[in-house]
Amino acid sequence: MKPVFKSRENTRYVVDGKEVWESRSNAVGAIIFAIVKDNIFVLVEKRSNKMPDGPGLWAVPSGYLNYDEDGWDSMRRELYEETGFFVDHYKKYLVFDNDKENFYTHSKPDENRQNVVLWYCLIYDFSKIGLPKDVESYTDSEIDAIKWIPVEDVFGPKYKWAFNHEKRIEMALLKFKNYLV
Repeated sequence: MKPVFKSRENTRYVVDGKEVWESRSNAVGAIIFAIVKDNIFVLVEKRSNKMPDGPGLWAVPSGYLNYDEDGWDSMRRELYEETGFFVDHYKKYLVFDNDKENFYTHSKPDENRQNVVLWYCLIYDFSKIGLPKDVESYTDSEIDAIKWIPVEDVFGPKYKWAFNHEKRIEMALLKFKNYLV
């Protein structure tokens, strides 16, 4: 059954020939780590060339907070819309729960978009069942590819990142290293 989310999409207007969005100007990001025996993977996506920002670059699932949702619900919706990975479906494998310290708010005006971003980090232990491969076959018009990649690949030349997402993955690795051992 497809999940139902309590939210109202942001509205797009054209004003003087420019696109303007009615939005709360908050973004959410989902850093999803998967432990499989002694390996750690992160769920990433390649942005479609149709995307106005960061086309062809890699990112973690992210998007904007809609009206009538809190940060947690927004992250769950964006994650599902972009990857097909539904948090409640995998809840029994959750190692790190939605508690006080599982997110980080980035509000410094040091990046090109200057959004306030709620970064959520979820850690799953898939050692008994292996990585969920259904996300890699999920299709979305904004996304060209979805993959679980080894965390060490985040920092090499293989992937070019949108919006400094590699820095957010690194931050999450450092913050949650005790949960990833």
